[in-house]
Amino acid sequence: MKKEITYDELLAKIPNKYILTIVAGERARERAKERMERNGEPLPLTKYDKKDTEMKKVFKEILAGKVGYEKEEE
Repeated sequence: MKKEITYDELLAKIPNKYILTIVAGERARERAKERMERNGEPLPLTKYDKKDTEMKKVFKEILAGKVGYEKEEE
């Protein structure tokens, strides 16, 4: 049985739900842009199943620590 990605796991990596949404959205757009430029699959940062959705791939990248954010100093 495949392990489901939970919201709590994602919040352990990026503790703010708003920042998590922004990071995931930016990475999804980045993957779409890479796909258009390369005419195929973008370079993978982690291992995926063929049936994984784009967002599940992004979430796996976040959980693996390959995608994150840096806090900006004011």
